[in-house]
Amino acid sequence: MGRRGRYRKVTPGRAFTLLDVLVSIAVIALLIAILAPTLTKVQETSRRVVCASNLRQAGLALQMYADDWRGLLPPSAFLRGGSGDTAEMMTLRLPPEARLVVARDGWDGLGLLYRAEYLPAAGVFYCPSHHGDHPFEAYEAQWRGMSGEIVGNYQFRGEDADGRRALYVIHPETAITADGMRTQDDYNHDTGINVLRAGLHVAWLDDSNQVLRGMLASSDDDQFDDQSVDDAWDFLDDARR
Repeated sequence: MGRRGRYRKVTPGRAFTLLDVLVSIAVIALLIAILAPTLTKVQETSRRVVCASNLRQAGLALQMYADDWRGLLPPSAFLRGGSGDTAEMMTLRLPPEARLVVARDGWDGLGLLYRAEYLPAAGVFYCPSHHGDHPFEAYEAQWRGMSGEIVGNYQFRGEDADGRRALYVIHPETAITADGMRTQDDYNHDTGINVLRAGLHVAWLDDSNQVLRGMLASSDDDQFDDQSVDDAWDFLDDARR
């Protein structure tokens, strides 16, 4: 073979131009814009499932508590037989200056499930969709032993509309725990609410029209309206009967 036969002429390929790069970026940006709402919806659906799981665990813990305490739900300093500040029943532990005889160590309502180790995981008291002032991180030090108030993301009712606290005589469709309702900022999900009912089943109530959310105080800057929270509980009861 001759010397010239050892080599082949290589023709360089066409390189990307700036226009090609810009078109590619535009296509990728368009795809992201199309997919972003879907991805956001999927993420929120996942968070809703975790939230519902938290409430199911709370339901099992309430059942165990009731079995050990003559059928009663955990007491709260904020029930109508106490201070009557029912809007405050997202509180799990009272601040030292506000502790009452009902719980000398400060644990209150759903917080008693943690103190008695029916529900020992602190994260279960927090909804992953919460966007208000009470994420888990805001109370992490208190969960680790520091003194101070602890607030969760779930609203505890503690009794039915007639003041009955015995779990097994409350109508099974009565709402007893739900996503936070103290203010609109505590309303964990934008389009609805997870509800634990006395029958210990969890249901999703669609609130796309914002009727329930509109019943609540607009922010933590407002004076908490206990009547609006009581009305919200009645709304949740009526939604299933």
